[in-house]
Amino acid sequence: MATDHPTIAGPRLSGGRIVGLVLISVFTALAGQLTATGFVRAYGTDACGPEQQCNGFGTAGYLAGGILLWLLCLVATATTAHGDAPTTEPSATSDRGVLLGCLALGLAGAALANGSFHPWTLVPVLPLALLTVVLDRHGARRWRTFRLEARRRAEQQGRLEQYGITVPGRVADLAATGDVVAGDLPELRVTVEFTTVDGTRRTATVTDAFPAHGTPHRGGPAEVRYDPADPENTRVSLTAADLGPAAPAPAALEVVAALERLTALHRDGALDTAEFTAAKARLLGPGLSAGANGGL
Repeated sequence: MATDHPTIAGPRLSGGRIVGLVLISVFTALAGQLTATGFVRAYGTDACGPEQQCNGFGTAGYLAGGILLWLLCLVATATTAHGDAPTTEPSATSDRGVLLGCLALGLAGAALANGSFHPWTLVPVLPLALLTVVLDRHGARRWRTFRLEARRRAEQQGRLEQYGITVPGRVADLAATGDVVAGDLPELRVTVEFTTVDGTRRTATVTDAFPAHGTPHRGGPAEVRYDPADPENTRVSLTAADLGPAAPAPAALEVVAALERLTALHRDGALDTAEFTAAKARLLGPGLSAGANGGL
């Protein structure tokens, strides 16, 4: 079905989320500064003057606090950038982009480690920032593609419900996909042939898992609903008639068990022929006892 879909805009951040990301960026840079200060004080021979008290506990505190704050900012950035989109949808923000962006901000903060300027930490900031932008643009394109496909499927389903025509079909082929559903049910791809109202023969497929006693078979009947304006837009229904032998209903199983007990009693002599016939007639009801009488 050829339909012009309106362009779906990329994910837009609300004002509150933008403010949140700015604040998180500041704390991410601070985390980089704290972590770098810890490293400088731990390994720099002239990093501490007499007033800075570079003891082991203070240095470890800078390192642990900076790393912990950086991890918290990383999680907060990913959560804020993703927003309230459902977890079933791809994120508009690449996780790798978030990681590299936080790393770039941390390195920018590390340039002011221990109260001094360290320009060498700024060298990788620009490449990391550019790579972050590239990854996030890729995430935005993936998000738009997903939403466009979801909208297309919804429109197809709407047309199928409103304008669709249901015609009989026939199971032409079935093949295992190799996947297993619900632990032990093999997934099958079923191909159904059907004829549209204008006489054109077409096929439709459905992929699903079926119980062992209800597996479709070639030649079995089916129903196909299709959109006359787009015959490729179909929905296949495999009714009970096209499945394999169904399991007996619980009531039927109870009747069979009762008949077996009556037969055993008659065979053992506990019931004579008249009693056996009367009991069987009460169990099966009118019209069934005669047919069952010949088989037991």
